[in-house]
Amino acid sequence: MNRLLFLIIILVLNSCKKESNVPSISNDGVEVVKSVSKVIKKRNFTLSNFSKIELISYYDRIAWDTIEYKNKEPFAKDLVDNYKLTFDSTMIEERVTLNKKQEKELLNLMVCDTCIPEEMSSACYRPRHMILFRDSKNRIIAYNEFCMSCNGARNSANLDGFQKYCLYEMGDLFRKFGIKLFVDYADEQKEYEVLRKKGY
Repeated sequence: MNRLLFLIIILVLNSCKKESNVPSISNDGVEVVKSVSKVIKKRNFTLSNFSKIELISYYDRIAWDTIEYKNKEPFAKDLVDNYKLTFDSTMIEERVTLNKKQEKELLNLMVCDTCIPEEMSSACYRPRHMILFRDSKNRIIAYNEFCMSCNGARNSANLDGFQKYCLYEMGDLFRKFGIKLFVDYADEQKEYEVLRKKGY
């Protein structure tokens, strides 16, 4: 009887063990971390020559950016060329330069494929946030712009493949790091009123 009770206790304890989040290596050598809600593939961040990361925010760029660049419309042009922005930088509302701890947290999100399939981009594109990577001469060497409400993003060629995170997670980081400009659908009329006062 004691043995039976002991066996039942062992079985119960064994079945209640938490699933381990120990990374395993897939066939192609990519580290895979399994969690309850998603599978995360972690990759190396290939951009190594940056010296600082800056977060910027602005009102809906498509509403005010009327500057064509190299015969491309504002929604299709390269946003950085010759290490500089190709749109009116006076429209930037907020700038936050990350410290090393914040940089690490941001890069940890960028190198993980965490987005679940339900988060798909919609047809609209109203970008209000951008990540700028700068070199030691303060030149912009890479960027990632996104529209959190539409789940759309654009980036420099050297950041291709690093937009597989969920944009709501990036939005949470922007808020955590001090960016306050977020526009919900209910606030869009106020946003357009601000732009109208600026002449747009």
